[in-house]
Amino acid sequence: MKFKVIVSAIALSLVVANPVQAVVKPKVVKMVALPTLTESTFFQGSGGQWFSTLIAPHSIYLVGTSEPANGPTQGEVIALDPTTGSQQWDLPIPTVTDAIATAAIVDSLGNIWIAGSTAPVVATPTPTPAPTNALNPSGIKIDPIPPTRAGLTQITLWEVSSTGSLTNTFTYDAGAVVEPLLLSYAKGSLTIGGKDFQVSSTIAGKFTKFIKASYVQPKVSTTKSFKDGMYIWKSYLSKSAIPGVTGWKPKVPSPVILKVGARTGHIYLAYKVLNPILKIDFLAGVGLVVTTESANGYTISLLK
Repeated sequence: MKFKVIVSAIALSLVVANPVQAVVKPKVVKMVALPTLTESTFFQGSGGQWFSTLIAPHSIYLVGTSEPANGPTQGEVIALDPTTGSQQWDLPIPTVTDAIATAAIVDSLGNIWIAGSTAPVVATPTPTPAPTNALNPSGIKIDPIPPTRAGLTQITLWEVSSTGSLTNTFTYDAGAVVEPLLLSYAKGSLTIGGKDFQVSSTIAGKFTKFIKASYVQPKVSTTKSFKDGMYIWKSYLSKSAIPGVTGWKPKVPSPVILKVGARTGHIYLAYKVLNPILKIDFLAGVGLVVTTESANGYTISLLK
């Protein structure tokens, strides 16, 4: 009889104890600035410009256009180590005429495809030599006529390996100045789009379905969410204090990034973004990569 009473008492104590443990309040999170993985201008020259950030399992790729002191403008791809932020490799894409790289994507095999535009090669006119007995009383030296600078009228696709080697270059003459802004890949086919055109290409460089039309280009959005296992990354413009977060009372709507429990909604991490956001993207196993524009060029942040 005493044994039954003891067992009942133990069971009752367990029933009472469990609800107490379940109502433990979550800790308050402090709003902090985005951490910096790396920061630099990255692309050469005063005209150097970032255009895209891509994420792969072992690299973060920056794609843009550089302006060397000597030579034409050119596309450039830089690979960064996502653990340390150090540079793995840097590939200025060789070209004999001006070129810009304005869109990029990683395919299912890990190759990097870059879309841009290039100027066609313009031959320098060769002046007809004057006869040796021709009179030139003024003694003025007649210089060759310089070539006319060509517009960026060729749509160009570059394929770069994950180790930084240029493996293919394909071009399509659009007949007018073009600027590719979107690049997508599906089942061995690439689609390139701009403000006023769209064209498709195979991975072997066969271009088809060139359409001249107006297309609405998507704007960079600060409102995004990414599923990360048991968590969700949320970025948005915050207009007021956030429950469960200290150190945050914005005077104007300002961008924030939160790591939130997918089931509970509890906030585990909170970041304020002080510089203009250029791109936010996520890859499982790497994390959330945020590209911002800063006074020193561009800043890459990695959140986990």
